[in-house]
Amino acid sequence: MKSPRILAWELTSACNLDCLHCRASATSDPKPDELTTSEGLALLEEVAAAGTKMVILSGGESLMRRDVFELARFGTSKGLRMTLATNGSLITPEVAREMKESGIARVSVSLDGTTSEMHDRFRGRQGAFELALRGIRILVENAVSVQVNTTVAAMNVSQMDSFPPFLERLSVAAWHVFFLVPTGRGQSLEPATIREYRDMLDAFYRVHKAARIECKATCAPQFYRLLAEKNEPVHTKGCLAGTHFGFVSSTGTIQPCGFLQIPCGNIREGGFHKAWESSQTLAALRDENALKGKCGRCGFKDVCGGCRARAFEVRGDLVEADPVCWYRTSKE
Repeated sequence: MKSPRILAWELTSACNLDCLHCRASATSDPKPDELTTSEGLALLEEVAAAGTKMVILSGGESLMRRDVFELARFGTSKGLRMTLATNGSLITPEVAREMKESGIARVSVSLDGTTSEMHDRFRGRQGAFELALRGIRILVENAVSVQVNTTVAAMNVSQMDSFPPFLERLSVAAWHVFFLVPTGRGQSLEPATIREYRDMLDAFYRVHKAARIECKATCAPQFYRLLAEKNEPVHTKGCLAGTHFGFVSSTGTIQPCGFLQIPCGNIREGGFHKAWESSQTLAALRDENALKGKCGRCGFKDVCGGCRARAFEVRGDLVEADPVCWYRTSKE
């Protein structure tokens, strides 16, 4: 497998917020050994040449990296679809114009509640909600395509039904819902129960059908089984970690995804593809026959596959059954 279709690169672990669920356990200062500009440019050139189509510039807070637009312009020049993830607090009209000029095709802004009380609680900073909304409005005014990312846990699942109309009023292009994976500081948060998770996916299906914006479930592979059972077209597998999706940390460590925090090599040790093609961890993720438990017995494993990060964090085995799955197999 020469290259993932999508690569997320954690530009920096530095962030100006203190989010309860932060995968990266980000702090205000970057790590001392983060990838240099030249190393980042080499990474983008390597993956573009090998067939990667899209790169997500993330963090931490991606806008705290000074060379972010230089990297975005270079990736764009190599034919990559460059996107950027941010908490929205640092977006100004000048920043939005630089995003547009650098070729960034879409910006995802994190919004974990439809009220300031909920979002600010998630983000660990009073006023974060208003800053995120301001950032979204500035991006929309400057004709930058905006996607809202929402992390779902027990504390905010009750607000999910209010998101679609709220986001439509903001004129965003898409809503991507991430179901909490207990990594980083997210280990201290209570995840949605299996019942809440199932109810949310049923509700999300109704939103997915009726909403006037793009709606996508992420870290929720059972949604794609739900689509298949309803004879809806399924254009992607539920869990892409280590197959069509890859992740590079701020210090160059390669992982299957940001939530599945198993080191699979480092780009400083021979480049990205040396590890991407030779890692035993990645080989296991690419083998559907390696799945255990009911994920291994499931007739929908080619569509769903279960969340491998959640299995690893909860069960200690990346190929075990996804612990939040409510489905039963024919042998149960």
